[in-house]
Parts: sequence; C-alpha cells; structure tokens
Amino acid sequence: MSELTFTRVEKDSAVDDFCRELYEETFDRRMRVPYADLHKVASSGKADFTAVFSEDLFIGFYYVYLHQDTAYLYYLAVTESMRGRGYGTDITDLIKDNYCPERRIVVCIEAPNVDDKLVSVRYRRLAFYSRNGFVDTLYKFESVGIMYEVLYWGKMFEPEGVQDILRSFRRACGFRR
Repeated sequence: MSELTFTRVEKDSAVDDFCRELYEETFDRRMRVPYADLHKVASSGKADFTAVFSEDLFIGFYYVYLHQDTAYLYYLAVTESMRGRGYGTDITDLIKDNYCPERRIVVCIEAPNVDDKLVSVRYRRLAFYSRNGFVDTLYKFESVGIMYEVLYWGKMFEPEGVQDILRSFRRACGFRR
C-alpha cells in the first residue's frame, strides 16, 4: 500500500464532488446533516473535513468535530472499491495521531440489532472500531429513529456527554436546539 496523503476539503472543489458523492451513497439520509453545514462548521474552525488519497486515487474522507477536549468522529468513509484493504485502519491511526493525547476521540455507530437487515454490517463496523482500540461504553441512545452506541479512544469518556457534543454541533450548524 502506498503512502496516504490528506487534503482539506474545500467547498465546490473537485475533491468536494468526490466527498459529496461518497457521503450520499455511504450514509443513510437520516444520518446525514445538510452537506453545506459540514463546510459551514469546518470553515469556522470547529471541524476538520479531510479527503484521503493514495497517490492520486481518492480513498475516502473523514469529518471530525472539535468540542472541548473531544474529537468527535462524525463521519469516516472509504470508497467501496478500497474497502477491506486496511485504509480505514490507516485513517483511524492518523486521526489518533492528530488529536491524541490532547483530545479523546468519540464515535457513535449504529447499534447492531438482530432484527435489522444490515446487522452483519453493523457488527463489522463495531468489530472494526474494537480492533482499532476503541472502547464500547455500552451506552446507547436513539436519534432520528436510529439506535446508536458510543465508543471512544483515549482519555476516559462519560458517554452521556455525547448529547452535549451533538447539541454543540447542531448549534454550530445554525440550529436552535
């Protein structure tokens, strides 16, 4: 595998087009905030919106919202053709290197549910983060009809604090609540 390179995602750039397409095909519409809000919050300095390349090949992107001593991994996506090759782990390692030890990293994933037709995907995602050192807090919450569970890496995290992070992000997007 060649060395990865990273670039900030600038609004209306060619890279932005790749990221928007991957964002829309990877994440359930209920999980997506308006795409323009990702740029709005990143341009304010409260988030990092970063595209990942291997040589000149687009691999994926990550979006990290910065809240107090926490780096909230809002989105991590790897293109379908590049999945299963270790890129997700490499990106996660980079995120750890960039934000820790000053901040802990928190991520919310869809909680596996045996009645869910995508249960195997949900378990694979949980296994991915576990392999990469994330700790499952066993805290679950529901938002927009989706059950999430909270994981973290680094300094201890009180999982109820995720609600403060999400409220802060919504305010940064311009929502009142």
